[in-house]
Amino acid sequence: MAKQYTKNLIKEEFIKLLEEKSFNLITISEIANKCEINRNTFYYHYEDIYTLVKEVLADEIKKVDQEFDSSSSWEKSLITASSFFLEKKKAAQNLFKSIDKKDTDAYLYKICESVMSKYIENECLLKNIEATEEDKALVTNFYRIALVGLLDKWVLDGMDKSPDDFIYRLGKLFDGNIERSLRISESLSKEDPFSNNY
Repeated sequence: MAKQYTKNLIKEEFIKLLEEKSFNLITISEIANKCEINRNTFYYHYEDIYTLVKEVLADEIKKVDQEFDSSSSWEKSLITASSFFLEKKKAAQNLFKSIDKKDTDAYLYKICESVMSKYIENECLLKNIEATEEDKALVTNFYRIALVGLLDKWVLDGMDKSPDDFIYRLGKLFDGNIERSLRISESLSKEDPFSNNY
């Protein structure tokens, strides 16, 4: 219990520092001082500052999984999943500008995949659509890639506007397309048992 408390404290103080300065300017000594622990205690919990970053992002992904609301639209679910950006905007900017782009993209991919895969499974369940697993994965990947591109651009542009603007706009532009795609999958699989051999 004490171990988890210390880990949480380290993460909280690290995020507070990110609100104030660039990731590259934050040192382990500074985090330790803020937490009133020594450097060895930090190293007991984290191998280095990058391990800490990965755990902070992993925590956010877990939160997305836990807070998914099956009664919500994918748009609302994605807005909820973007809470880290919205509640800790400066910290997110400072972090995403400094760490490797492949790590930020991996984080965005996991968030978008979590939201879209759950939404698509729920659509099939609620509307009794017998889409194939391959097609559900294909639709998930299509939306995931598009959404990651939009979120990535939003972060790079400075996150000046709320993501609500483009996420809900996208939802209106493609309204009904997910259900339509899943129903096409259902009809294709009934017509031709070999239709999914891409």
